[in-house]
Amino acid sequence: MLNSAKLKNAGSRIAISAIALVLSILVGAIIVAALGKDPITVYSALFEGAFGGALSLTGTFNRMIPIVFAGLAIAVGQKCSVFNIGVDGQILIGSLISVYMGAFLNLPPIIHIPLTMVVGALGGMLWSMVPALLNLKKNVSVVFSTIMMNYVAQYLCNFLIQKMPGYVSNKLATPNIQDSAAISNLFPTPWGINSGILISLLAVVVIYIYVFRTRAGYDLRAAGFNRHAARSAGINIKKNVFMAMMVSGLLAGFAGSTEVAGLTHCLVENYAPGYMATGIAVAMLGQGNPFAILLASFLFAGMKNGAPLMQMKTGMSNQFVSIVQGLIIVFICSENFIRWIYIKLKTKKKVRENGNGSN
Repeated sequence: MLNSAKLKNAGSRIAISAIALVLSILVGAIIVAALGKDPITVYSALFEGAFGGALSLTGTFNRMIPIVFAGLAIAVGQKCSVFNIGVDGQILIGSLISVYMGAFLNLPPIIHIPLTMVVGALGGMLWSMVPALLNLKKNVSVVFSTIMMNYVAQYLCNFLIQKMPGYVSNKLATPNIQDSAAISNLFPTPWGINSGILISLLAVVVIYIYVFRTRAGYDLRAAGFNRHAARSAGINIKKNVFMAMMVSGLLAGFAGSTEVAGLTHCLVENYAPGYMATGIAVAMLGQGNPFAILLASFLFAGMKNGAPLMQMKTGMSNQFVSIVQGLIIVFICSENFIRWIYIKLKTKKKVRENGNGSN
């Protein structure tokens, strides 16, 4: 059961995220106006491209799938005070292994699809094991080692793509995976939402249960909240850091495997996933709660999907979306400032209510 203190704290965190979102939109509007554009026109075009019809919503839902996994990957690490900067590299490795599994095996779909997905996810987890072991055995910073592993993943994938049988030189890409390994859409066109969305929803539920309803999740959060107190209570800090990295890498691997199996069906050279930065923003806006991360992912996917139409209609660069996302991170990080605004708003509301009551 949730007590009043927990409900109050949850309400406060939701309010902080909401205020941060509103402030980022307002500051974004000021930037648009300073560039000589009409903020209402720009935001209207962005909204139309994101949610303005069946095709727009389909694109938003499909873009949302890897963002959910990236957000969960970042959030699980943060729960243990582990900053997994290697999410993009883990996505790349998961994508590459999924291509190998999907393109070169001949299996019935009931086996081929889950095998392609799971082995790709395990690839991401194994890639995250390198920095996790370096931290466990040699106390190497996870931030430093995961950044370096991103570069290794990028160049390794480029090399292996070029050496892969069936390499498509005119597209600089791997061969497509077989139909038996591809995830189908849930509905026919124009609602071509990929069924990978169901896998991401399942991941949200599983991660919520793991983090908030199991002893392992409690140890993970305790190790992240106060390592000295957790160590005094007999919690193995290094073990929990290692597990946080493993789960985070697994989720990142799933981001890669769902994208290959459901959307791209291949992997191109010099592919830069770019989901790590979005995952950080989504995890912060969702305050580490998997269900809030799901909603934040839908919002961010909408912004990414609506950006091309916004640029086409208004001439505003689609990089404006990245500015808004960056502002969200800035305001979320400025929690004390946001909390001050939140308290001021609550105080004004109480004064207004008391004034009306006295009248």
